[in-house]
Amino acid sequence: MKLLRTAALAAITSLCATTVSQAQELRLLSSWDPSYAAVGNVLVPFMEKLESETTGDLTLDMVGPETIPPFEQLDPVSRGLFDMLYTNGAYHFNDIAVGMSLDAMTGNTEALREAGVWQAVDKHYQDMGLKLIAVLFDLNGYHIMLKEPVGDNALEGRRIRGTPIYHPVIEALGGSPVVLPGGEIYPSLERGVVDGAAWPTVGAVAFKWYEVADYLMRPTFGQVSHMVLMNLDTWNSLDEQTQSEIETAAASFELEANKLFDELAAKERETLESEGMEVTELSQEMADKISEAWFKGALDLAASKNPEAIEEIRGLASEAGVGG
Repeated sequence: MKLLRTAALAAITSLCATTVSQAQELRLLSSWDPSYAAVGNVLVPFMEKLESETTGDLTLDMVGPETIPPFEQLDPVSRGLFDMLYTNGAYHFNDIAVGMSLDAMTGNTEALREAGVWQAVDKHYQDMGLKLIAVLFDLNGYHIMLKEPVGDNALEGRRIRGTPIYHPVIEALGGSPVVLPGGEIYPSLERGVVDGAAWPTVGAVAFKWYEVADYLMRPTFGQVSHMVLMNLDTWNSLDEQTQSEIETAAASFELEANKLFDELAAKERETLESEGMEVTELSQEMADKISEAWFKGALDLAASKNPEAIEEIRGLASEAGVGG
């Protein structure tokens, strides 16, 4: 009997050890705090989906830019100080520019997967010690908020706030780009330092830019990619079933995210218009020009950092008709 009890105890101990080893608590670093709607309304539901649709004991805990500044987050995740990262490719341009190319695409992730673009981006991030888990797209893209409506010559002579990825569009419209961090947009518009500001179609309400800008330029351009990356060692430590469950849940949620962003963008525009902002339309000629300028400009900028990778992605996108 003593031998049987000893064997049973050993079996229970072994089972508990197995259960503990299967438990995964992952720390996710976000480039944005919860004031950005794409965190609470998109990222959090995605995290909950991963937890609920994996059979293993998987839990995700989020910390934000108060822990690590947004432009400095790629390295600590690639080194394993955090397990996951929620970000945009432009935020780590100096480390790898491949993610930036996603903002130049057209169509949802289903189309990008079929074109091989999604897989190509994943491959190049793996070279950096990271695994692409999902791309949560706001297909509504970017716009420019203006103090005055567009003129006969679009934005000629105006100073428009925009990080480097926006510069080809601003210049195509005759404007002069001014690089400013997001926190300086409100006072710069208020004091007339700039005449407008480029930003995603989701986010302006939280910063109350409607108090210092009166017009929303249309059409929008590009699309906003929110990448979910995982440290490659963390990914490889997961068993095959958990990896498969994560991939299935992520591919499904990518399409759900499109709808969530559509709802956020519609609510945002409704709020901005209720606060007095009006739509100002570009001519069709100028609208066509910015579409081409955005695609080519974003990829040319990315190619200045990763020329071979971007040449591959540009070719895949052009062949499948998902670029520009």
